[in-house]
Amino acid sequence: MSAKVPPEVTGVWRREEITAPGGYRDDTTRVFWVQADSWYGDIRLKIDIPRKDGAASFADFSDAELVELAQAQGFAGQLTVTPDMCAWRRDLDYQPPGPIPDEGTWRIDGDILIEGGIHAEYEEIWRLEPESHGLRAAFGLGEGQGLLVVAGDHFLMMRARQAPLPAGESLPVLVEAALAEGQRERAFALLDMPISYGRISQDWRVVHSTLPWLEGRPLWTRPPLFDAETSQLLDGGPAPWVLLELQDPAGDLPDLFALATVAGSSL
Repeated sequence: MSAKVPPEVTGVWRREEITAPGGYRDDTTRVFWVQADSWYGDIRLKIDIPRKDGAASFADFSDAELVELAQAQGFAGQLTVTPDMCAWRRDLDYQPPGPIPDEGTWRIDGDILIEGGIHAEYEEIWRLEPESHGLRAAFGLGEGQGLLVVAGDHFLMMRARQAPLPAGESLPVLVEAALAEGQRERAFALLDMPISYGRISQDWRVVHSTLPWLEGRPLWTRPPLFDAETSQLLDGGPAPWVLLELQDPAGDLPDLFALATVAGSSL
């Protein structure tokens, strides 16, 4: 297990903006980075991501909307921090793997974390979210099949797709190619990587997700059980979630999952 990151880096960070040379600036994409003691999860969705009332699957979206959904980003793994650099290892990634490592400089000023580019020139401004301190935990599913990160009242869950993406192409390009060949089911499989961020005290309700129809719904289909003897989280799936790390001075973890409601999502 990697060494813990500095306490001031843990919690939940919401990106306020990113800038780059040439006048590039983005302050509308919804970006949340949930950081436990070493494990993290990140989700990035455009503000105008396609959403439809009554949608229940990718089949309810047009080809053009599927390509728009493919523009989402998200990744998870372990963070290594030195006084000069943060390095985000991506064990799970919504987009195909790229050739450049995810590394950046960092400094903190109060509730603001400023990240600078190392391999590319950019600056990201992150603000610490309220109620993101206290309990920190991470659970892993199988061999790189999923990650659940908890920081305070926030969670981020990510599950791997059935088959890894090929390197070197963006997900929109892969989805467009599948659709051009009339292979909508193939496009659905490429997109089928749930990443969901939300709040625990609100019935584990999903706020943002790469599967838009999950937004506004509880994460769990039924209340999961945390088995303290085995350090496993049992949610009715074929494999348990295994506790990877925990910072829980108040002993809140077992009660945390009692907040989950019976009516929920298809995760």
